[in-house]
Order: sequence, then C-alpha cells, then structure tokens
Amino acid sequence: MKWLSRFSFHRRLQFTFLILILLPFIVVTFWSYTSVRENVSDKISRAGEETLKVIGSQIEKTVDSISFVSVYFSEAYDPAVLESLRYLKNTGNFGNYGVYTHYNKLKTTANILSVQSLDADLQIMLVNRENRILIGNQNIPVFSGLPEQLLEESSKLNEQEKISLQWFPYGGNPTAPDYYYAVRFITDPLNQEKLATLYVGIPSHYFHNLLDTGNSANILSLADGLGRSIAVTGGADTPKESQMLVSEVRIPKVGWLLTSKTPRSSIDSHINREFLVSISIVGLFFLAFLILSMLWAGYINKPISLLRASVKQYVGGNRAVRIPVRGKDEVAVLSSAFNQMLDDMNQLLQQVESEQEEKRLLELQALAAQIRPHFLLNTLNSIKVDLLLSGDQPHGAMIDALMKLLRVYVHVDKPLELAEECKVLGSYVQVMQIRNRLDIAFECVLDEKVGEVMLPRLLLQPIVENAISHGFSARPAKPAIRLEAAFEDDMLKISISDNGRGMPEDKLQRLNRRLQGNEDTALWPEKGVGLVNTARRLQVLYGYRARLSAQARTDEDGMTFTLYIPVTSEKEAVPLDDPDAD
Repeated sequence: MKWLSRFSFHRRLQFTFLILILLPFIVVTFWSYTSVRENVSDKISRAGEETLKVIGSQIEKTVDSISFVSVYFSEAYDPAVLESLRYLKNTGNFGNYGVYTHYNKLKTTANILSVQSLDADLQIMLVNRENRILIGNQNIPVFSGLPEQLLEESSKLNEQEKISLQWFPYGGNPTAPDYYYAVRFITDPLNQEKLATLYVGIPSHYFHNLLDTGNSANILSLADGLGRSIAVTGGADTPKESQMLVSEVRIPKVGWLLTSKTPRSSIDSHINREFLVSISIVGLFFLAFLILSMLWAGYINKPISLLRASVKQYVGGNRAVRIPVRGKDEVAVLSSAFNQMLDDMNQLLQQVESEQEEKRLLELQALAAQIRPHFLLNTLNSIKVDLLLSGDQPHGAMIDALMKLLRVYVHVDKPLELAEECKVLGSYVQVMQIRNRLDIAFECVLDEKVGEVMLPRLLLQPIVENAISHGFSARPAKPAIRLEAAFEDDMLKISISDNGRGMPEDKLQRLNRRLQGNEDTALWPEKGVGLVNTARRLQVLYGYRARLSAQARTDEDGMTFTLYIPVTSEKEAVPLDDPDAD
C-alpha cells in the first residue's frame, strides 16, 4: 500500500469513500445479475415445458385418431368391411364387378374415418397381401404396387404383433424423414390369416408446423422410443450442449420424447442489454458524482494545501512566509494561529542564535585569553639553551615541552589535527610527570585516517589533567593514560582511560548529570570545572549530538571518559574560534 502515500490525505479519503460506494454497488449488481439470470432461466424452462406439454397433447390427439382408424379396420367392427378385406386380399386389379363393389365399401369407410384426421393431413394406405394399394390418397392409383423403399422398411416389422401400432421413419434424411408411418397388420379373426396391412403416415410438415414456435434460436425436436429423430425445428446456429437450456416432455402413449433447447446466449443477451442500460445510467451518475466530488474536495482542501505549502517553505528557510487569513471558519482560525506560531518561532530562533553566538564568543575569548604573553617564549627558549649548554638535559627537555604547550596556548583559536593534539598531550604529560614526580605512561591509539580529523586545540587537555590531578593523587605504582579514537557511523568516538583511583558510583552518576547539563553547577562549584567546561564547549561547537560521558573501568581501577563528536567527513574542518586571535 506504499503507492497510496503518493497521494494527498484528502485524495486518499476521497478514494476510500468512492471504493466504499463502488464496491457494494458492484457486489449488489453481480448478485442481482446472477439472481435475475437464474430466475429468467427457470421461468423460460418452465414455459418451455408447458409449451412441450401442449404440443405433446396435440400429438397424442393425432395418435389417438390413427389408433382409432387402425383399430376399426383390424377389429372388424363392420362385417361388411371384413368381408371386403377377405374378398380383396389377393386382388391385383378390377377384374369383375365384385372387386369394384368391395372396393367402394372400403373406400366409403376410409373416407368416413379420415375425416377425424384432416388437420394432420395423414397419408392412409390399405395394402392387401399382394402389396397392392386398395385404399390410398387421391394421387395414388388403386391396385398400384407399394413403393420398394416403403416395402423394405415395413418388412423389418414384426407381423406377429397385431395389437399395438408399429412405427418407422420413411424418406428424407435420418434427422428429418418425410413421413413417420404407423403400421398395423389386419388378420381374419376366424383363422388368423393375414388379410391386409394398414399404413398411416404423418407428414413432416405436420410436425414442423406443430413444433414451429417462431423463435429460430429455440430448437424443438421429436424423437421416438428408439431415439430416432422424427422432426427438428430451429437451431440456425447450434451452440455447445453445455450452453443450452434443455426441457423435456415424454408422450406416454407412444414413448416419444419432445425436447426444447434454448441457447443461454439468447437469454443472456436480453438480460445483458437491460443491465447494460441500467449500469450505463448509474455509471453516468457515478461519473458526475466523481467529478463534482473532486471539484468540491479540491475547493475544501485548498486552504489546507496552502497551509502545507507554507510549512514546506518555512522548513526550507523562508521565515517570512505567512498564510493569508480569509473568513472566520476553522481553517481561518488555524491559519491565524499558525502565523502567530511562526512569529513566535522566529523571535525564539533569533534569541537563541544571539545567545549562542554571544556565549560562543565569550567562552572562546576566555580560553584564548588564558595565556598570551609572547615574551615568555623567548625567555624560556634562552633558559633552555643555557641548560642544554650546561648539560642539564632533563630540565632542558622540560623547558622544551613547556614551550610547546605555550605555543599551543598562543594559537588556541586555530583547529589542530587529532594526531598533532596527541603530541601536544604528550608534551603536557611530560611536564606534569616532572612536576608531580610521576613516571606516567601515555599511549595514543588512532584508527586509520582518524588522526587527520581537525579538532579545537586543548579540547582533550582538561580530561588528561583530571586523570593526573585526581586519578593519580594516590600515586599508583605504574600510572598510565591511554587515548583511543575511531569512527562509529557518522560519529568520532574518543576514549581516554586511566588506571587511577576511580570514583564511587554515586559521585559518578552526579558527574554524568553535570556533564549532561541536568544538574545545577552551583551546587558543586569547585569540582569538575574543567570537565564541565569541556562538555559545554562540545555542545557549543558541535550541537546537541556531541557529548562527554564518564564510566568506571570494569577490568581494573580507573576511569574512562568518552567523547562523541559528529563528523561530516574523514577530514572535518570547522571554523571554531576567532581567526584574529594571536
């Protein structure tokens, strides 16, 4: 989520509100779309089943008509019809008047029975044992032979079946036959001899007219009990089976299966169109709301943006920046308070800068004014020469070390490399050990390039002086002072250790509080003045990050004083004191 930090607070707040509005809308829209889609599919499925039931009922009526015709001929309800069938069972033409008489009886009966199925346009044919057509449609000659293909299909039927109708498709192609025939074998009830065969054909246009719903996308099909196709309508572009909404109804009397297949795409297209219109209208309102909210949020946020820009300018150094105050609302009150705060901060900064500069000059002038007379150097140099000429090497060396210290004191205002400062401290130790009659071992250990860091002169001398004056007051057998310096990140760490008498824990804690400026120096005016002055000098020269702390050594007796000085480079040179000091 880091990318959100690139936007302003009011933009993030605005995006949050928009998401909280948009997310529930998307969820509700998706749920509504899914629910409507399922409900519409369910309703269409039930409507399809009802349509199939109506079509199935009509087909059942037609089948009942066919069954009635077949039963009338086969059960010999009319003795005259049975007599005519017996007479014409082997007849192939009109050879005598009797043939004509019996033919007229059968034709009259067939005409009466065919009235029941006029709407189905059925093709009724009564064929004798010689496969000669006794009764047929007007375009079929009497006593003409049964077509070979029809004869071949009927030969596959079971002639022993005399009760139920037998069905088979005829003509056309396997998926759309021209006719679907019902066949019944008529036998003599006395001797069970075959008299004739009744063929009743349902034309394909009857099924097509019945199955045609006017929707070309909707596929309606009719198949018999063996799965053979009787008729199929619709389905110009047939999608995959998984993408279809299927409804099925079976016709019990004949075992036929009516199937309705509706492409889901045709259902979804209507739903999608409605939802697209609704979402487009809502989207326009949402876009208008988004634009208005951005304009209004920008107008409300303008004073806050101005306040933020003013803060940036002030932090960048422009202390004269102020926010124009308009009106009396909360932002105006905040702007007025902010301007007053900037004025107070400017006044405080000027006061602090003035006090710090004054304090710095006073302290540096006080340090620089400690020892100034140059004539002492000339006098001491003459004494050193006389001592060396007279062979007094120890006192001559002492005078030489004292002269080195005096030269440092004379130029105390100029910075010095840490390595040179170590040499000055060595001269100071040399003078102090002769003065105090101590054999002090002084060791200076510097990491690489640490010796090149520029520091104020005599910054470390009060710490060494404290070790000699207080730490070695008990005159240890082998007094030693060790100075170590190294870089730690962007800080220079200088540690000065001694093996003197150390300090009790309570006094050590009090000393650290004084070094940190947390205890009034007036309570202990005569103790640790040099150390406190060094700590103050560090903070004056290097800021609040610089500090001096004292610790007791854990391995043996003595103290360790540690200075932390911020550095900007490996050779930091900072103008410290007054450059005009001699």
